[in-house]
Amino acid sequence: MDNKEKIELKRLRVTMVTKALFIFIGIILMQLIAYMLCVLGYTIFGIAQGIGYARALAEITILNTTKSTNLMLTISAVSAILSFIWCAILYKKSGFRADSMDYRKVFSVKNIMMIFFTAAGCCIILTFLLSGLTALMPGVFKNYTKLMSNFETGNMAVTLAYAVFIGPVSEEMIFRGAIFDRFYIGFDYWVANILQAALFGLYHMNLVQGLYAFCLGIVLGVIVKATGSILCSMLTHIIFNGTSYILPIVLGSGNNIINITVMFVLFVIAVLGIFGIKTFTGAVSHNN
Repeated sequence: MDNKEKIELKRLRVTMVTKALFIFIGIILMQLIAYMLCVLGYTIFGIAQGIGYARALAEITILNTTKSTNLMLTISAVSAILSFIWCAILYKKSGFRADSMDYRKVFSVKNIMMIFFTAAGCCIILTFLLSGLTALMPGVFKNYTKLMSNFETGNMAVTLAYAVFIGPVSEEMIFRGAIFDRFYIGFDYWVANILQAALFGLYHMNLVQGLYAFCLGIVLGVIVKATGSILCSMLTHIIFNGTSYILPIVLGSGNNIINITVMFVLFVIAVLGIFGIKTFTGAVSHNN
């Protein structure tokens, strides 16, 4: 590569990083827009109910814990939907993907099973790692534990709708879609994958969530590349988040024999999850 090509590559990379960061900052600002829309909607609803403009605004600032959590989830959902629409448009404009895809092959029984075990296995592994670290360093995980407990105070239907569907679908379109595409134009695959995963971790604004989001982001980026479809990473993310809600239900809910059986099943799923990651990573290496 001569000096001219090196300069052009450097310019391309600077341009793509700038575009990726612009998208990242845009989705952060989208949360502010969502907040304003939700406050406006809540105020209009309050006025329509006859409580008055001033009282409607006052109620927003003195919401109890349950209503506050529900408002936060609503704001997050609105922000996620707006971000999805914007990033889907950007994703559609990326011209380097194949025009046609054999979705029967992409969503074959083998791939679906691999996706399931990879998602559930990753969730199990990260959950047990976090549990162990929480026991060893409770002070470090204090904010994370408090954040997770706040979700338990909200409406369960709203929480599940956001955490298991709206959030994962939106985040995949943002990070494994629009942002990854920009990085992939200027960098090799693995560099692009690490960069999008780093922004995905930073997006969670929490050290603990950021660390496991980074790890999850790497795996999701591998699945997108291996399968060629962002729909596969969306499905993986949905199963991952869904598993995180199922685990507390199945753990410690029965007698010793049931608990041992459950732990054995979880161990098997975790092992199959590692095998799934290895298989998808091998497919990426083969495609490159």
